[in-house]
Amino acid sequence: MKPGFIHQILTIGTHAGLPQHIQKRVIPANVTSLVLLCTVAIPFIGISAWYMPTLVFIPVIGAFTTLGVFIAYALGGFTYARLVMATLPVWQVMIYNAYLCGPDDAPVSSLFVVSVGFLLTPFVKFDLKEKGLLITSLLLCTLAIVLFPWLKNLFVLDDDPVAVKEYVALLETGWLSYLTVGLAVLAVIGSTLGLSIISKNAENESLALRKEAEKDKEQLMSEKLRREEDLLQLRQAQTEENNRQWASEGMAKLSEILRSHLEGTQMYDAVLAMIIHYVQANQGGMYVVENEAGEINIKLSACYAYSRKKYKEQTFAPGQGLIGQCYLEADTLYMTDIPAGYVYITSGLGEATPRCLLLIPMKLNEVVEGVLELAAFYKFSPHQIAFLEKACESMASFIQSYRVNQQTKMLLEQAQQQAEQMRAHEEELRQNQEELQATQEEISRKYTSLFNQLTELNYESKFAQLKSITFTKKRNVEYYFDIIRNQILTFAENTMVVEAVQELKQAFYTIDENLSEAQLLAMKESLHKYYLQEFVPTLNDYTSNPASADQYLPQTVEATVLQALYIAQNLHPTGKKSMLDYAPDGSKYSKAHAMYHPLMRSFLEKFGYYDIFLIDSNTGDMLYSVFKEVDFATNLVTGLYASTNFGKVVKQVMESTDKHFVKLIDFEPYAPSYQAPASFIACPVYQNHEKIGILVFQMPVNKINQILTGNNNWIEDGLGESGETFIVGKDYKIRSISREFIENRAHYLSTLEKQGYEEAVIHQMEKSNTNLLLEQVRLEAVSKALQGVSGTHIERHKEEVVLNTFSPLHIPDVDWIIISTIKEQEASQSINNLRNV
Repeated sequence: MKPGFIHQILTIGTHAGLPQHIQKRVIPANVTSLVLLCTVAIPFIGISAWYMPTLVFIPVIGAFTTLGVFIAYALGGFTYARLVMATLPVWQVMIYNAYLCGPDDAPVSSLFVVSVGFLLTPFVKFDLKEKGLLITSLLLCTLAIVLFPWLKNLFVLDDDPVAVKEYVALLETGWLSYLTVGLAVLAVIGSTLGLSIISKNAENESLALRKEAEKDKEQLMSEKLRREEDLLQLRQAQTEENNRQWASEGMAKLSEILRSHLEGTQMYDAVLAMIIHYVQANQGGMYVVENEAGEINIKLSACYAYSRKKYKEQTFAPGQGLIGQCYLEADTLYMTDIPAGYVYITSGLGEATPRCLLLIPMKLNEVVEGVLELAAFYKFSPHQIAFLEKACESMASFIQSYRVNQQTKMLLEQAQQQAEQMRAHEEELRQNQEELQATQEEISRKYTSLFNQLTELNYESKFAQLKSITFTKKRNVEYYFDIIRNQILTFAENTMVVEAVQELKQAFYTIDENLSEAQLLAMKESLHKYYLQEFVPTLNDYTSNPASADQYLPQTVEATVLQALYIAQNLHPTGKKSMLDYAPDGSKYSKAHAMYHPLMRSFLEKFGYYDIFLIDSNTGDMLYSVFKEVDFATNLVTGLYASTNFGKVVKQVMESTDKHFVKLIDFEPYAPSYQAPASFIACPVYQNHEKIGILVFQMPVNKINQILTGNNNWIEDGLGESGETFIVGKDYKIRSISREFIENRAHYLSTLEKQGYEEAVIHQMEKSNTNLLLEQVRLEAVSKALQGVSGTHIERHKEEVVLNTFSPLHIPDVDWIIISTIKEQEASQSINNLRNV
């Protein structure tokens, strides 16, 4: 007999619908049934047929009953079939025994031993949890033994008494007694084998549970370590953000002092006191460069220690001492080994040499206007030094502007004095007409020359101010994009991001494995309804080319299922779809999404990005998105959005073999964001040396606008009532929002309409609440800046003469320029007022 056939017999009745404790009893029960059939029923059929044919029906019934029990097992009647198999053998043996005994005879001992051996069968057939059935079967078996005297009277054999006695004698003392006891032992062994199988199964199950518990414990420990590592990285990011916030607050305080009406030494004292207090230095001095008759001196203009002004006078020549050396080198000098006797910090406890000395040149456009010197008992941190260098740039700008303003003020006073003198001589000039005419012509020439000089000086002053503003904004924008490039590389190396790519990639391609056709059809219908009723109507409000739902519906089953779960069936409104952490479909993807999505969303909200994406670097499939727009789960290489700037930047990262490759792509209208301008920056995600995915940030437009508008505080930034700073791309289209669009939108749009802008473009500006990529700025200043030139220019823009300062932006991968502008009428207002006196 083949082993496969034996296995099929032993596993009859096993199916997933049985309770676990019953499932464990199937094979042991089949083993005992098979043993009873082979060791008792079949042998006694042969013995009875030879010695007592009248009783052969009893073992035959037992054999067929056993076969019937197997059939009942296969048909699902496991419970009652076991009850029959647990009790019937005892009853059959006792009835067989009753037939062979007369009313006054004792039972045949060998058969009685077989009956007792069968009492183990119920313990194999039933689990202790089935107390009712176990007790019932034991009671029925015991009842068969107890009722034996009654059974002797009930079952009487009509055969020859002599033949019966001979057969009984064989069963009692002959060879059949040994055979019968042997068969009883085999029956007991069969039951014991069944119990051993049950015990072995229980032992294996216990071992498996123990291994699973140990595995769960290891996973929990691994998860704990990973969480602690993620927390440490987030804390490091928070520390960097706190340092940037600290520097921004310091620059805001400095700007507030510089915008005040203090002049000269008062301004230097106020700035120095604020800086010493803010960086917690112990003392410091501010040296300003003075050029008297061609001789350059570096003079101490402010000195503070322990929050008190010190009155000292010091002057250095270029190259003299550390101050003169810092001026000549035009670079920061940071010393922790202070020369003996150079400086002491004095307090009520005595004198002490500071631990560090910091000298920073106050320079703008490579021109040094002074030196800031600070001494402290503690070492300055890198972010403090960076803040002080930026503060010194602002101070250099102030010093330049202050000097120009002082010259302008002096010339204005001279002009007023000359005007008074001219009016004093007016009566005398009237006495001689010819002399008056000549004098008037001379005065006119002097007035013209004087006001030309004033106008030029005023332009120089305004251009210097605009240059300072342009330079500061330029540095801030370039620094912000450097931060983003470093941040995306750092985040791509984060263990959480690497594990998220791995788990989401595995779950992404099996998202539909447990879905029925009906469930998939329902998802397609809900998604089609979302596109038809929500996405497409809103999209058509932002474009002049009406779209249909069929144009944008995803074509892959993965995109269909995931967009249905996280967009169409997501109860959060559009714009808030990211609030859903877990879709209740029970899939591996949703479990992974619930684990990583809160961390990714927290990172996005903390740093202000529009969206964050994870891409499969092998296929181009979007595995994950925080914001959940209609590009979610689509393929960016072969799908609908492959030709967008998003698809292009993903292809470039896929083709790169550089582990530290970062690519920024310029703004373009993006359909999933309702044609809003979208820019993306992307880098690869590596596990060790294997590229497994792509990390993409959708750039935050609002952050760029905040830097350029100073949070809409143009006047405080020194841009007056009409000035602004904005970015323009190589296509001459604006990359940041315009001031007039914010402050006086109706006039702004009316002006564009007069310039010939199409009605659809103006409508899109109103609807999208931005002019990015919609307004073109065709200025000579823009053309020069795009050629790599920095400078100033006066030209006409929107029917107004404007003063422009411009410079190219050094941001990798994009050709942008920055320009600051102010109306000439506002810039020359003080000169024009004087001319009209």
